[in-house]
Amino acid sequence: MGVAWPAAIGFLIAAHEGFAQPAAAAQGAAAPPAFEAASVKMRYDRPDLVFRVEHGNLTCLMGLKYTIAWAYGVPVLQVTAPDWVREAVTEIFAKAASPVTEDQVRLMLQTLLADRFKLRVHHEIKDTAIVALMAGKDGPRLKPSNGQGPWERKFDGSKYRETFTAVTMKEFVAFLAQYYNNGTLDRTELAGRYDFVLDYRGLIDSAEQKPPNVAIIGLRREAINQVGLQLQSVRAPLDFVVVDHLEKVPTAN
Repeated sequence: MGVAWPAAIGFLIAAHEGFAQPAAAAQGAAAPPAFEAASVKMRYDRPDLVFRVEHGNLTCLMGLKYTIAWAYGVPVLQVTAPDWVREAVTEIFAKAASPVTEDQVRLMLQTLLADRFKLRVHHEIKDTAIVALMAGKDGPRLKPSNGQGPWERKFDGSKYRETFTAVTMKEFVAFLAQYYNNGTLDRTELAGRYDFVLDYRGLIDSAEQKPPNVAIIGLRREAINQVGLQLQSVRAPLDFVVVDHLEKVPTAN
């Protein structure tokens, strides 16, 4: 699934990186990073979601709230926006003038959202109850991956096995964030990419009449212990992105 999955791909806890004001606003300052070309549309149906960054090019068919969250490097739950944003889906195809890093693509997306949606935001730091991913008592039992990404998640419903491939802990907590009210925080201090499997067979109640992909949700905390990790409730100062202004219709391409 990799960067196409809303939560992995989602959704990350990171400090906001601002960018320079346009030259017209400050003499000698560089213009903010921007795509060479971009098509931006709104969707209000439920399409198959896609999010992909390749060599500075962005393909985004995601919820508008997720799009804002990714641009500013925070989980979706740390974006405060009008209610209508939850139903809106952005369709964005954007191309950089040359290959750039993912961090540069985030800044370019900020510029694009400000240009097309007239997006204005401010940041608020709030002390928040959150779930933290940490190393277990006996330490992590994760296999370093040979893959360079993007990360993938595969779920085998017949065997109740969830396989993660070439995933960083930052990406893994972004995936987990969709299942907890205030998201998740990475406190593992683990760098690099890993391959691991969560096996739910011994945790499933055979009497439960739930689809496999639903049944495992409440068991993921226990399953994570299998690979030497644990989830704990903590309080932490989180950076919330608050939308001050956002147009419902983007300007024309």
